[in-house]
Amino acid sequence: MKRVLGFIITLVVIVLMAADTWSQSNQLSVVETEEDLDQDDEVTVEGFTGQKPVDLKKVFIPTREWQTVEADQVLLPGLHIRMNLQTGLKEAKLMDGDDGKEYQESLERLRRTGHTGLTQAVISSESPMSEDLLPSTQNKEDPKAALMRENIIEALKNIKNEDSLTPKELGDEALKAKGKFRSYGELKKDFDDLNLAVETDLEILTRLIDQYHTSYSDNDRVSILEDLEYLVHQFDNAISFVDMGGLNQIVLTGINSSSTEVKQGALHLLGSAVQSNPKVQIAAVEAGLVQSLIRAIAYDTQEGVARKAVFALSCLVRGFPYGQQVLLQHGGLEVLRKVFDRQDFKSLPLQLKVVSLLHDLLVEREEAEGERLHQLRRLSIDDQLATGGWCPAVSSLLAVASFDRRDRRYDMGAALRNEMPLRPDHDTVDKVVAAMGSMVRVCRYQFHEALPLLRHLAHTYDDLAYKEQFQDSDDGGHALFKSLADMIQSLVKNISQRNEL
Repeated sequence: MKRVLGFIITLVVIVLMAADTWSQSNQLSVVETEEDLDQDDEVTVEGFTGQKPVDLKKVFIPTREWQTVEADQVLLPGLHIRMNLQTGLKEAKLMDGDDGKEYQESLERLRRTGHTGLTQAVISSESPMSEDLLPSTQNKEDPKAALMRENIIEALKNIKNEDSLTPKELGDEALKAKGKFRSYGELKKDFDDLNLAVETDLEILTRLIDQYHTSYSDNDRVSILEDLEYLVHQFDNAISFVDMGGLNQIVLTGINSSSTEVKQGALHLLGSAVQSNPKVQIAAVEAGLVQSLIRAIAYDTQEGVARKAVFALSCLVRGFPYGQQVLLQHGGLEVLRKVFDRQDFKSLPLQLKVVSLLHDLLVEREEAEGERLHQLRRLSIDDQLATGGWCPAVSSLLAVASFDRRDRRYDMGAALRNEMPLRPDHDTVDKVVAAMGSMVRVCRYQFHEALPLLRHLAHTYDDLAYKEQFQDSDDGGHALFKSLADMIQSLVKNISQRNEL
């Protein structure tokens, strides 16, 4: 009976010892007995020493945030406790959703009674007390917690990334990769040894401008203009090109060249440099390039040069009211209008570029606000469109979109004679109808003659959209034809309503 009683008391003592080790409060003093007690050995509970007093200054005061618990601080029940694996320190805070009211009640009770409410049992045995279980006078870290932390840290070190590499292996790989690359200084030295130079964009611009001045071959100049055009697409490079005098030294001399290829290259370079770049646009207008572009459109007999000039002019004046003002002051609209007097098929791309430019200027004015709207309204483009013959000129391009079914050999013959083709061009219809839509307020009476052809085009595109939806291919044909049909029908309705007024 005594042996059974001793076993039960030993088990109770072990449980109490585990609770004491976890809380690290040293509130319970335990004497370990040997596991193989003899029958004559006795384990007795000498008594309770009472409730252990607590120093109020050492009571841990929690908040809703994690705080480090010092080794000599006392933790009251009702807290969320964790071990910080990085620092190895114990941290605590209020439980989620707890406003701290219960903890404050426990603290008040502690202040009134002077103890935590726990008792200290002293158990004796004839067996000597184990040194590992002696009450510590110093606040030492739990050996089990320390071992657990070391194991977790070691396990984290061995966690592999998505490439199945540990942190140490990743570091080794980084060192190997670093050894494969060289610094900028080393690379530049190697290039110098090979008589190759590492240049910045500014250095390249300077070199190309110098080469253009010293070149005597048109082919070389064209190649240099292409390289410059590639560079000035970047905003800062275009400004640097202007600061170096590129507009006067390269663009103007190129436009005045006797070589068609050099002219086209210079015009393309100008369009790329001024596009959406206000500083370059201002410099181009001050350099007189608007007038140069107008002359190129009016007098150059090469359609390729004229198209490039319209491209550069569009890039220069779009989104730039001052450029549009200079264009109008120098008769730019009249020159652009005369492009439609060229009755040959080769002029069609040039005429469509002019139509697109006009459409963009009108849409820009419709969408403008504030001071920009006030500036654009002062240009009075509507008056020049109404009196300058623009309305019949633009609507006449609808003839290109004729859907009359005629002999294919007749179409080929028309192409050989540089006449307008009879086959429809959907891109032409799109651009012309869009321009007419932006001009309808000014050209309401002149567009009335185009209503039969517009209705015919609307019906045809409706039919094409209906047929396209049953095709197996999903090439966007149905959406394209449906969009064109809707746009034409809207234009027809707008013209009809205005004429009824």
